Amino acid sequence: MRYLSLVKRLAIAAVTAAALTGSVTAAHALTFNTGDAVLVIYGNDNQGYLNLGNWESLKANGASIDVSGILSAAGVSGVNPIEYTVLGNNGGLTPMWFGNSVDISTWTTTQKNQVLPTTFNTALTNWRGQITTANDPSRTIYSKSDGLLSYSLYLDSGGTDTYNASIPSTRRGSADINNVLYLLERTGAANTLTGVTTAFLNSSTGAFTVSAVPIPAAVVLFATGVIGLVGIARRKLMS
Repeated sequence: MRYLSLVKRLAIAAVTAAALTGSVTAAHALTFNTGDAVLVIYGNDNQGYLNLGNWESLKANGASIDVSGILSAAGVSGVNPIEYTVLGNNGGLTPMWFGNSVDISTWTTTQKNQVLPTTFNTALTNWRGQITTANDPSRTIYSKSDGLLSYSLYLDSGGTDTYNASIPSTRRGSADINNVLYLLERTGAANTLTGVTTAFLNSSTGAFTVSAVPIPAAVVLFATGVIGLVGIARRKLMS
């Protein structure tokens, strides 16, 4: 019976992992917590922020969200292109995740070493703290010049799209609307910076999408094998 119980637990865990292929269609307004991923739409006088929920869930499930309300809000469009990014961390130096305009394959070792988790965490923590203090979870539009709540104030004060020098100046931490945004994650040392998935913001439809991370074939095979073991064990007990 202990064997059967263990196998059942393994099967449930494996099947649960294999089933995480749906699409998240809902998001939360701000505030946001450690572990969450935040969508920022900016570039002009007003900016839009949306909490996409837990980063791990976002990776597993992907997202499909209508942000046309943000795109059509006064001041979001303007003389500059609309930019967007996704960012967050676990409240410490790593894991940290952020958007980038290019795929990780173009990053050099030197550039990976120039990612600064401490700088990123400080800027993000300060911004998160002010948003939390404001405690206005139904709000999604903020002024770029807001002295307390502006994303630009904390993470793009120089207008360089480097999360206030958290990533090298040769790597842009955003993408223009209608262009692919590459979502990167660092889980430890510099060499752990990897490309995780991609996002896209469509100006015509207002759709923001994040591609779910494919489940490795090995996980699916493991789940299938464990389910088979459960069946064998059950038949033996019943015989």
